[in-house]
Order: sequence, then C-alpha cells, then structure tokens
Amino acid sequence: MTDPKIVYVDNGIANRFKDGTIEINRNLLQYPKLKEQIITHELNHTKLDKLNKKDFDHDLTITDQIDNKLLFKFMIKHPSALTQFLPLYYSSTRGWVIDANESIKWIVIISIIGLGFLIF
Repeated sequence: MTDPKIVYVDNGIANRFKDGTIEINRNLLQYPKLKEQIITHELNHTKLDKLNKKDFDHDLTITDQIDNKLLFKFMIKHPSALTQFLPLYYSSTRGWVIDANESIKWIVIISIIGLGFLIF
C-alpha cells in the first residue's frame, strides 16, 4: 500500500477523500500520538464517493481507536477543530464540502429536538 497524500489544513480534525488524500489539522503535529491514531482512523474509511453504512458506522464507533480525552483537550485548545462537526464546511484545497455523515447526524439531532418540542 502506498502512503496516503496528507494535506495540512487550519480547521477541522481530519477527513479522507475518495482519491485517498487525507486533510488533517496542522495543529495535530503537536500531538503525534493523536495524529497517528486519527490517520489510522481515516485510512480505515472506504474510498467510496457515496454515503455508505460502513463509513457511517466507522465514524460512530471510534472510541476504541482514538484517545478521546486527548482529542477533547486538542479541540479545547484549538477551537477551529470543532468545524469537523459541521455538515458543510470550506476546505482551502477543495472548496465547499458537504459531509454526508455529519449531515445525517445533524438531521437526526434536529428531528429528535423537534419531536421533543411537539410532544412537550
């Protein structure tokens, strides 16, 4: 397997694209252990250009792969990483990107909140 192309960016945490490129927050260079865990996580995604259950499940079950305490510390120290959780974001190398997995998560969250308002 060839090494992936890694591009350092100023926001988010990390994303892998269908061409195999991984965009990763440059501030992760200060956290080598976390950076390696995140790259491993991104490499385990498929290269499919469409929404699929395997990638969605992979994002929901990362707790055994990534040191969440260290990740939380990273996000507090570098708030630009929180853009990772937006369904639509701007990438300096790719322009506007829609993250299908985050879109689904936001739809579910908003639906549950909306349902809660209807019930109560």
